[in-house]
Amino acid sequence: MTARQRENAGGPASSAAPEVSGAFERGLQRGENPQVAGADGPASTTLDSRWLGTWRRPGSQRRAPCRVCGHTFRRDDTVFLRHSAEGRLSDVTHHLRNLPCSGQVPPADPPDPHAQAAFFRGVDSTDPSPDTLHTVRLMPGSPALGSRQQRNACFVCTHTFRLFETVVVCPCSPADPGCLKAVHQDPARGLGCFEQWRSELTVDQCPMNFRTLKRS
Repeated sequence: MTARQRENAGGPASSAAPEVSGAFERGLQRGENPQVAGADGPASTTLDSRWLGTWRRPGSQRRAPCRVCGHTFRRDDTVFLRHSAEGRLSDVTHHLRNLPCSGQVPPADPPDPHAQAAFFRGVDSTDPSPDTLHTVRLMPGSPALGSRQQRNACFVCTHTFRLFETVVVCPCSPADPGCLKAVHQDPARGLGCFEQWRSELTVDQCPMNFRTLKRS
C-alpha cells in the first residue's frame, strides 16, 4: 500500500488503531512466509523466515541467535515466535526437544547426554568415518562447542556447532592439528562444509587468520 493509498484509506499508518496496524504487520509476515501464521506460537524455519538470516531483535545491531541457548537458527528448526502488541516479531527461541528454549515444549523426559554419547561412540566404532577426513564427533565438554554465551561457529555455513555433530578440527592440517578451530563435516545432517570448502586435503592459506601456510 502506497502513502497516498493509506491517506485515502483514512490517514497515515501511524494514526491507525493498534489492532489495525498489528493486523497489517502480521499480514505482511504471512505474505513473506506463508508457512508462518504471523501469530505467537510454534513455526517451522524455512528459507523465507526472517530469523534464518539477518533478523535482529528490536534495539540490537547483531544477528540474533536464540537468546536462551545461543545457537543459530537453521532451516527446518521448529521455533516459538512472540510478537509485540503492534504485531512486530519481537522474539524467536528454539522449540525442540533437545533445545527446549521456548519453555513451551510439551513435557517429556529430557535427553540424557551421557546415554546419547554412548550411543554415538557405538555408531562411530561400528561405522567409522574415512581416515582421510580426520573427523571428530563433538562430545559433551568439547572445546569446539564453546559456551552458551559464546558459541563457536563453522566458517563455511556460519552456523554454531551443536552437540554430537562431526567436524574437522584445524581444517588446514587435520592430520596434525595446530589449532582448535573446526568446520562441519557431517553429511548425515546435510553439513558437508569441509568438503565444500577445500579442493584438496591441504590449503595454502589459513581461513582463520589468512596467513600463508608454510609447506615443505
